[in-house]
Amino acid sequence: MNAALDKTIPILIEPLVQMGIYGSQEEALKNLVLRHVQEQIDEAEQEIARFQKKYGTSFEEWSDSLLGKATIKEEDDWMEWESARDMLESWRRIKADIEQIDVSTNPAGPP
Repeated sequence: MNAALDKTIPILIEPLVQMGIYGSQEEALKNLVLRHVQEQIDEAEQEIARFQKKYGTSFEEWSDSLLGKATIKEEDDWMEWESARDMLESWRRIKADIEQIDVSTNPAGPP
């Protein structure tokens, strides 16, 4: 971490610990990051649901139906839908990785 983050993170997180919301700065930071990641997952899921409702089918079935006859708008939607699927997968992997981190041992601390 750089020096600015070393100073800034405790300033932002410590009030949450002092109020008893979290037991430690590490726990607070992990939970805040997980909340952000979950918001990204929720947004991607909403985007995917919007396309499923719009086209009344799954991405795979809709993709197959477009072969050789997609309009420019459909191609744009295809790229947005595919991007939302990719982002959802990425955010889910990030969440799983973060959930595995044991902050009780303070792994980010100095060696």
